[in-house]
Amino acid sequence: MLRFTLLYAAALGLSACSDNEADGNADKGANGIIGTAEMDYDAFIPMKAGLWETNFVFTDINVPTLGKAEKQRVMNEVAKSTSNRSCLTDAEAKKPAANFFVGNGAEKCVYEAFDVSGQNVRMKFSCGMDSMGRVDMELNGVMGKTEFNYDSKVDVRLPIVGKVAMQGKANGKYMGDCPAS
Repeated sequence: MLRFTLLYAAALGLSACSDNEADGNADKGANGIIGTAEMDYDAFIPMKAGLWETNFVFTDINVPTLGKAEKQRVMNEVAKSTSNRSCLTDAEAKKPAANFFVGNGAEKCVYEAFDVSGQNVRMKFSCGMDSMGRVDMELNGVMGKTEFNYDSKVDVRLPIVGKVAMQGKANGKYMGDCPAS
């Protein structure tokens, strides 16, 4: 779904240049590649194992060639496609992979930075999208055992279109036990 949305954003960007769903699916877990050299879990607040719901809301997108309504449509579609539900095992809750925070559709995510001070957390990620480009994300905010609230900065780098920068919020909440498989 993220790929579809990014293709949609790229198509809108391309057409603008030439013309001057929380998906709700629970996934198997947060299976990402972690750059452990940059990751210090000693100060990390363990999250509660179980079902988590993550929602993204974007408030700004930097695509000058799009009108206000088109920008809002793209931000809504990206938020819908990246919002998700996922289950964390006990081990993942102690050391969550980057894919967990990035949202639905993320692939090959690695931490570039992970700084913790009390409940304040700053994370940077980079995710590949096969041949479609790359997503770089920074989250700054507060994390607890059963919820997190972050300001988010997202840079989507697409071939031909270039960088599309978005800003908004990412919120996560523990929902309970994971559904039986």
